[in-house]
Amino acid sequence: MWRELTTLWQSICDPEYLHLLLEPLPLFGLGLGLVFLIISFVFREGRSRMLALGIICVSCASVWPYIDLREKATPRILATRSPDFAPLIQEQTQRRKDWSWPYYAMALLSAVALSFSRSSKGRPLLLAVVIYGGLLFWFSIWLHKKECEVYHRNIVRFVPVR
Repeated sequence: MWRELTTLWQSICDPEYLHLLLEPLPLFGLGLGLVFLIISFVFREGRSRMLALGIICVSCASVWPYIDLREKATPRILATRSPDFAPLIQEQTQRRKDWSWPYYAMALLSAVALSFSRSSKGRPLLLAVVIYGGLLFWFSIWLHKKECEVYHRNIVRFVPVR
């Protein structure tokens, strides 16, 4: 048992594994946070609304360590994959890096909405979080689909150039 726990700890410290754990967090955290935010708004639960905004903020901010770990993991990922897929993997890594700013903007917007949640200025900010969050959730689904096309061969529609 101890050996398995030690192996698990070593795996969690490994960027190749840890970036895989963080990859779905913005998608699922944002989606659940938005549902939770809408429900708490309908039932006028202030504390639940603050918790939902916190979940959205943390899940969107998790893109920063994910991108950092992914860049560290990319050389080893490329070494373990077919060379034909190297351009596709590098393109997806660059796409993730280039499109991280909407998540940072959402983290900032939800943090501002959290700070104004008890004032009268909080409602327009909540509406902005819901609208922007819905768009960002849809975008996250697209990014996740692209990720699946890269790493899961049963979904890949990529034909290597010969």
